[in-house]
Amino acid sequence: MRTYFLLIIAYMINLLAAESYTDRVLVYIDNSVSNFALNNDQTRSNLDELNKKMDQLDALGIHKWLSYARPTDKDGDIYLNRYYVIQFKSSRTDLLNIVDELKLLQSIRFSETMTINKLDYIPNDDRWFQQYYLPLIEADLAYDLWDIDGGEVPGQMTNGEIVVGISDDAMDWDHPDLIGNIWQNLDEDADGDGVVIVQNGGSWTFDEGDINGIDDDGDGYVDNFIGWDFADDDNNPTYPNSNLSHGTAVAGCVSAVTNNDLGVASVGWSVKLMPFRCSDNGTYIEYGYNGILGAAQMGANVINCSWGGFGGGNQSVINTAYNTYGAIVVASSGNGGDDGSTNFDYHTPSGLDNVISVSATGAGDNFNCWATGGTTVDICAPGENIQTTTLGGGYGSMWGTSFSSPITAGAVALLWSRFPSMDKSWVVDRIITSTDEFSDMTSSCGGTSLEGMLGTGRLNIYKALSAGIFPNLTIQTVNYQNDDDGDGVFNPGEQVKIKLVVANGEGWASAENVVATISTDDDRIVFLDNVIQFNNAIPAGGSAFTIIDHILVYALPDAQTGTVPCTVNLTAGTEEPLYSVDIEIDISVSLNQFGFPIDGISVESSPMIADLDGNGYDEIYFGADDDKLHGYMLAGLTQYGFPFEADDKIESSPAAGDVDGDGSNEIVFGSYDKKLYVVSLTGVQELAYEQLDYILGTPALANLDDDAALEIVFTTTNGSNGKVYAINHDGSDVSGFPVDIAEKMTVGAAIGDIDGDGSIDIVTVTYSDNIYAFNKDGSTKNGFPVVTGERFNSPATLVDLDNDGDLEIVAGNDDGELYCINDDGSIMAYFTTGDDIRGGISVADINDDGTVELLFAGYDDFIHVWDPISNSELDGWPIDLEYNSLSGPVTADLDNDGDLEIIAAMKQGRVTVFHHDGTLMNNFPMSVSGDIESTPAIGDIDNDNDYEIVICTSTGLSVIDVKSEGGDRDSWKMYRGNIHRNGVYDIELLSIDMDKNFLPEEFFVSQNYPNPFNPTTLVDIHLPEQSNLNVSIFSVTGRLINTLLNKGVQAGAYTISWSGKDQMGQTVPTGIYFMKVVSGDQIVTKKLAYLK
Repeated sequence: MRTYFLLIIAYMINLLAAESYTDRVLVYIDNSVSNFALNNDQTRSNLDELNKKMDQLDALGIHKWLSYARPTDKDGDIYLNRYYVIQFKSSRTDLLNIVDELKLLQSIRFSETMTINKLDYIPNDDRWFQQYYLPLIEADLAYDLWDIDGGEVPGQMTNGEIVVGISDDAMDWDHPDLIGNIWQNLDEDADGDGVVIVQNGGSWTFDEGDINGIDDDGDGYVDNFIGWDFADDDNNPTYPNSNLSHGTAVAGCVSAVTNNDLGVASVGWSVKLMPFRCSDNGTYIEYGYNGILGAAQMGANVINCSWGGFGGGNQSVINTAYNTYGAIVVASSGNGGDDGSTNFDYHTPSGLDNVISVSATGAGDNFNCWATGGTTVDICAPGENIQTTTLGGGYGSMWGTSFSSPITAGAVALLWSRFPSMDKSWVVDRIITSTDEFSDMTSSCGGTSLEGMLGTGRLNIYKALSAGIFPNLTIQTVNYQNDDDGDGVFNPGEQVKIKLVVANGEGWASAENVVATISTDDDRIVFLDNVIQFNNAIPAGGSAFTIIDHILVYALPDAQTGTVPCTVNLTAGTEEPLYSVDIEIDISVSLNQFGFPIDGISVESSPMIADLDGNGYDEIYFGADDDKLHGYMLAGLTQYGFPFEADDKIESSPAAGDVDGDGSNEIVFGSYDKKLYVVSLTGVQELAYEQLDYILGTPALANLDDDAALEIVFTTTNGSNGKVYAINHDGSDVSGFPVDIAEKMTVGAAIGDIDGDGSIDIVTVTYSDNIYAFNKDGSTKNGFPVVTGERFNSPATLVDLDNDGDLEIVAGNDDGELYCINDDGSIMAYFTTGDDIRGGISVADINDDGTVELLFAGYDDFIHVWDPISNSELDGWPIDLEYNSLSGPVTADLDNDGDLEIIAAMKQGRVTVFHHDGTLMNNFPMSVSGDIESTPAIGDIDNDNDYEIVICTSTGLSVIDVKSEGGDRDSWKMYRGNIHRNGVYDIELLSIDMDKNFLPEEFFVSQNYPNPFNPTTLVDIHLPEQSNLNVSIFSVTGRLINTLLNKGVQAGAYTISWSGKDQMGQTVPTGIYFMKVVSGDQIVTKKLAYLK
């Protein structure tokens, strides 16, 4: 479903197919470039890299595209004031090559050609008919909703006014049938007389008492009394010789003064017009997007831009007007192809998101196969023989979708004036859903079917306004009850009761005798009872649900997760004609963990799952674009002390470990604010290490100096440069660091002993195609850097591939080359996919032959499982994911069969799980909301012995609850392999929590320490073999106080903590307690003394 941005593109400006300027390109200066500025003559900038490229290209100069864009005007992380136009001396035949060259610059985020926006309407002065279109859209009936004889005026409100911005060639704003509806900016009324335009003799002029050369209202425009002229950069939107008629004709369709015994009427009646000149001479609309932004900045509720072209467009300007300024936007869909016949080409700005696209019908309510149609068209309105205002105070008859759009724009404004408290989405929905279908919607043009190509139907403003005859029922909520496992989520294989909350719109009739009947053609579910009867009426503005009656539905066990499209028919009424409406809803067959997803956060970092606070339940930590480090726990509850707020967005994935040697973990991450943060488990900042570069990669933790604390290693980037840092918890640099390699690094370091000398080594990969290895004193190891053929966007992994006791370096670059490097820099093995490798390389013994395989994915759309020793992929691999992946694969035994499953995530939001042989796991693939740009993580966050898959996306955090019991096999479960994020595959490290890195030979439980204790005591437990470990606290009477741990674990050394709390989280009284540790047939009990 498209998001509608009411940009009123009233007069159709048709761009010839994909026609673009050949003497200029549009570039976006990357956000990492600070203090960007142009030279005084605007021929060059203060950016040497860009200047050198412009010199090579013989560019004439550079200037800002949207001259009045504010620093706060942005679409996500796209800032409109960072768009610039590079101008050439003459037409260039190599413009596409130039665009590609500019994209390669570090300072340029993207570059593109610039679409030519033209005016293209069809005047037909000899077809001067009456204004048939007003009765056709039932505007005459709509006017009757106002008590006009009693003094009410359609379009006027008790407080405020609705204003339509006209971004066009120019406007003859003193036309006698327009002047009464021209918006006056009274915030620029310097003399306080209540007007800014006055009649002087036989003409209208700006009030001399208000002309002071001061921006009185602080909106960035000086003396902008009625709008703006972007061509001449002044305050009068009339063309100097007043020979451009396009905007004048458009304005008359929107809101010619009505009921004034003069000229034409309009659907908008009295809504206000805000004119903008956006053309140098009327040939093109060079400043159309400036007009959109300017109208939004000046407060237009609706913006009308009667121009466009096939292809191109700028979504960020539209989104800024919509999201930042709350404007409503409507656009003409196009006047077909050059041959005068209907086409279905992509047209902008009408085809952009957040824009209502309007095509044209004729006097007979038919579609005459000349206007543009397509799936982006939302609605039709009359566009043939439209009488409207012209230059010199005259009138004319026009033809084109350019006039369909302003008619719709006027209707939008009139509707909003009637319901000023409603938000723009409500207004858009009412206009688009209150249409009349016409017969040609199911016909064809030139052999192409028009079904689905002309929107919802033809505009009907009366139907949009008249909401009191019938109810307007919608389904407000779909509730799931009594599912089999009681988590409120409808899983495959479950039977659930569904209750519908049905709402009735404000201002509509009360709904009596409501019956809901649901159906679907999808065979994943079966309805056992599909009818709900509502016994009580649903009043206007109210909602209702049934207490007893419900829908009963069953999902098949092998049902693929996702939304099941269903149709709910709602009927209401006690006599004919009954109200009836079909509403499409989605029933979610889901594996979502209870309490998730968490929406409304854009995340590019990879999540970490770990029980850092030792309470027996894993937490989830991740950084986000909202500048925060988030922490969540069971049921989607926020971890105490979180989120922690940095000063800029966090793409760096968090690491965790004891960096200060106090026995507790800390969380470490970097930010775009150029700081490396260390945060306690309660969200308290312990360090903010500031330097001059951005930290995009994940920090890694390792003990470089053999003391009790871990050191922090991280990489930075600033333009094309970067450094490798190693610091202590107190912010002091480790000796020999930072190392300035003058190469950009967007991913973190790997840390391990690559040469078996007992000393830690640091491995980094760079944007300059190199692989570096450093000793722990910062010196470069012999044989490094290793030079490859392309940059690295994926970090290195360290693993002993050949079982020789030292670690090899594995790294994949943006040319699809995967290198396995020995400690002397020589190449041990090599593989190529032909396209970018992204997300990191994970490691697993997939086929259980005693040697590991490397798992990776990227832009070649495949997931690979490669054995570097045999230089071959395992049978059944690679597998086509059908879309590119920015995530590294992760592994776990999800079904407790002893074999590892492989989890792959695609960028477009699809998660797939494969068995070790490449076959799909039941219920997968499944989709999550948003784009996935990081690696998932696997853990058991609710201690129910099945795994959860945690995925961060551009819209939030999703947690998939795998319903089969999981096996406790060592595997690569998160980005960089472990919570230290060191990128090392080491079975012993993966299996042992809390930094205990040895395999015990016998079962052992220590006495707790300290003892007595307050507030926390610790117990060390050594397990020589895999078993289920149960650790519980009992009172002296044998009553169970708390269960600290009860799950299957691998052999290893563990530290269990108890903070004197019972199962309800309440602090226990002072006294003696017993900790009982059970592992298989081994049982040990320890006495604990708790003191308050």
